[in-house]
Amino acid sequence: MEEEFDFTNSTKVKDFLASKEKDQKKIADYANEYAGNIEGRKIRTLQIGNRPDYKSGKDKQARAAEKLTTQWQRYIVNTAVSFLLGNDPTITSNDPESEDSIKILGGYYKNRLNAKLQEFAEAVKSTTIAAFIFYKVEEEVKARLYTHDHGKYTPHYDNYGDLKAFYWEFKLPGEEGEHLWIFTDERIEKFLDGKYQKTESEAHEFGIIPVVFLSQKDPEWFVVKELIDRIEMLRSKLAGSNNNFAFPMMKLKGGIAQALQGASEEDVKELSESLGIDFDHENNAILLEKMIHDGHIIEADADFIKRDTGIDTIKLEKEWLQEDISRLSQTPDFSLDNLKGSQMGSGRALEFMLTDPINKAKRDKGAYETVISRILSVLAHGYGIENEKLSFSIDFNYAIPTDEKELIDMLYTASGGKASMAQETAVQNNPRVKDPAAELEKIQEEQKSRMGETFEP
Repeated sequence: MEEEFDFTNSTKVKDFLASKEKDQKKIADYANEYAGNIEGRKIRTLQIGNRPDYKSGKDKQARAAEKLTTQWQRYIVNTAVSFLLGNDPTITSNDPESEDSIKILGGYYKNRLNAKLQEFAEAVKSTTIAAFIFYKVEEEVKARLYTHDHGKYTPHYDNYGDLKAFYWEFKLPGEEGEHLWIFTDERIEKFLDGKYQKTESEAHEFGIIPVVFLSQKDPEWFVVKELIDRIEMLRSKLAGSNNNFAFPMMKLKGGIAQALQGASEEDVKELSESLGIDFDHENNAILLEKMIHDGHIIEADADFIKRDTGIDTIKLEKEWLQEDISRLSQTPDFSLDNLKGSQMGSGRALEFMLTDPINKAKRDKGAYETVISRILSVLAHGYGIENEKLSFSIDFNYAIPTDEKELIDMLYTASGGKASMAQETAVQNNPRVKDPAAELEKIQEEQKSRMGETFEP
C-alpha cells in the first residue's frame, strides 16, 4: 500500500519538486520559443540562435549574423485553437429549468469561461500546461486562468494515476519571496521560501481539488520543430547573402586594394595618382593600367561580382519545408500564393481542403470536453450542489466555413424546384433587414399592389 504523502513536510515537498525540475525547464523553453525570443532559438543545435556571428579583418571583429524568426509556432497554435474553440461550445442541461442547472451554468457564464477557453487552449498548446483555479467570495464561486506567465504548475499523482494534489509556485509583484500553494481536496497548504506556513494555510469548501488543468506532452508544433529550424536558418542565411551580394560590388584586378564611392573630384584625383587608376568621376567609370609583378605583366581588369544562382534550389526546399510543416502539423497554409492557385469553387471543396485541421480539432475534443465537465463539477461542489440526476452535454461548434448558397441550391434541387423556406423565415434571417415584421408587411402590400395592377379590368 502506498505511503500517505505529507504535504506539510518541507523536505518531502522540496524533494518532489526537485524531481520535476527538468519538466519545468522544458516549459520555460517552450514559452521562449513560442514568444519568438532569440533565447527560444537556442534550444536545439541547429536553431538560428546558435548561428555564429561573422568575423572578418585582421582584428577578427564580430558582426551580428542575421537571425530571422518565422513564427510558425504561433501560427500552428492559433490555427488549432481557432478551429476548435473559435465558436463557443454549446452546453446544455438535461434539466434546464432546475435551480441547480441554472446556478451552475450561471456561474460558468458569469466567470466568462467560454471566452477564457481560447486563451487556456493557447497556453496548453504552446507551453503544455494551463490551469483554472477556483475560490469562493461569500456565496459566489470565482475562477481565474493561470498560465506560464503566472508561475509554475505541477500535478501530483499517486501510484494509481489519481490526482492527489496540485502545486502552484509563484512570486508576487514587488516581493522577493517564493510562494508555493498546494491544493488538495480539503486544504490549501502554503509555503514561503520553502518553509511551511501553518497559520497561512487554510481549508476550502469545495470537497475536491479546486483546480482544473490540462497538460500535453509536447507543444503543438513539436512534430515539425526541425523543419521550422531549417526554414528559419535558410531565411537567415539568405538575408546575410543578400546583404553581401544582392547589390553591385566592383571587383578590381591588378593590385588595386581600394576604390572610391561618392568621393569628391579632388579625392578621386589623389587616389588615381597614388594607385595608377584613371577614374572618371562624371561617367562613373575607371581605367586600369597594367601591373608588373615578379617580372610578369598582369593585365588589369574590373567587373561586378555576381552570385552563381542557388536561389532556385533554395526556393524548392522552402516550398517542400512549408508543405511538410502544414501537412504534418495539420495546419492549412492560407498564404496568398496558395489561395491564388486553389480551386475553391464550393463550400464542399473548401471543407475538403480543411480536412486535416478539422480532424485535429475533433481529436482534441475529448480533452477539452473533459476540461469543461470538470469546470462544471467544481462549480457544483463550490455551490454545494449534489444532484446525481443532473448532467450536461457539450457540443463543439467547429469553426468550419460554410457555403450557404450551395446548400440552398442543393435543397432547391432536392425538392424539385419547390421553395424550401417560408418567406417570413427568409426575411427574419436577412442580415440587411432591421425590422423583419415591418419589412414583411411592405412586401405583402407590394404584392397586393402588383396583383391589382395585373387584374384591373
